[in-house]
Amino acid sequence: MNSSDAKNAQAGRTTVTVLNVNDDPATLYLLSLTLKQGGYQVLEATGGREALRLAQGQPDLVLLDVHMPDIDGYEVCRRLRADEATHDLLIAHLSSVSVQREDRVRGLAQGADAYWTRPLAEDELLANIEAMLRLQTRARDAVRARDRFLSIAAHELKTPLTVLRLNLERAVEMVVNDADAGGALEKRLTPAVRQLTRLQHLVDNLLDVSLLSTQGVALQVDTVDFSQLVREQVERFQAPARSANVTLTAELPDAPVLLFGDPRMLEQAVGHLLSNAIKFGEDRPAKARLSTHEGHAVLTVEDQGVGIAPEDHARVFRRFERVPSGGRFDGLGLGLYLAQEIAAAHDGTLSVKSAPGQGACFELRLPLHRTQRY
Repeated sequence: MNSSDAKNAQAGRTTVTVLNVNDDPATLYLLSLTLKQGGYQVLEATGGREALRLAQGQPDLVLLDVHMPDIDGYEVCRRLRADEATHDLLIAHLSSVSVQREDRVRGLAQGADAYWTRPLAEDELLANIEAMLRLQTRARDAVRARDRFLSIAAHELKTPLTVLRLNLERAVEMVVNDADAGGALEKRLTPAVRQLTRLQHLVDNLLDVSLLSTQGVALQVDTVDFSQLVREQVERFQAPARSANVTLTAELPDAPVLLFGDPRMLEQAVGHLLSNAIKFGEDRPAKARLSTHEGHAVLTVEDQGVGIAPEDHARVFRRFERVPSGGRFDGLGLGLYLAQEIAAAHDGTLSVKSAPGQGACFELRLPLHRTQRY
């Protein structure tokens, strides 16, 4: 594949950015020239620290030398994989010094997607890059297909579940109001309603995450009394809290806490935090506390449960990530992901402070005033 073939291969695709990292000026120049002739936009770094900084801009590929004066390529790769913002980047080592089998194994073990050695002909380098990008495109297409399936499945399941739940709830009411019906049927129907409600909640989460993936967050902004919203959500979650033997309380300001946001989505975010506290509360009290600080509404939801290891703090906010708690996995791993996405859509943040055996404290910060448009 020559440079014109590479350009043709990229036809119809947005410009691909390659971060070229090499401490040798001549090698850096020649590689960048080859990449530009292949139709790529090129960023350059001459050391590991500069590479880590530029990688925050999310290039499509990092072409990474192994030996550099400040931080070697292996460590740069390890740090990129450990960083939530860059852990999914395509990374290829390109070395003319470390070419032993052990070096290649070490580079791949540290998280590189490929390990190439020089001398490498220009057309071979461009062909290798194109092959990596094709694999990435296929993976993204597979994710999009999965999201479309989730969306269709969630829509198809939602209607019959709603009808079934409403009919079960009506049956429970009829039994409760009928003194001759006895308690046996009620005892069977009530758990059925509870499990059906849980199933509908899971389907709703699947639908929300599929919409997020395909359409992003579309906010219906209104003036929201966040204090009242939190109060209502805490009241709503009293029943599941009692079922889990968790005492759920709230500490709210007397005055309204007004902000601009999407009421339905904010309810959902708060609900996910309360549900999480109840689920992992370990039969101990959980508390929601709302305050204002430096132009933000600050909601903390704290439990006294099993806690989260520091290395898992970032993971709990990823889609479909489930961190084991007490030797078990719970749910689909979507609640905290959805809550963080909703926070980000409101120009806010969601973070966690926790350690094993010390419970968890989630903090949702939302701006009280916003000048930019949603």
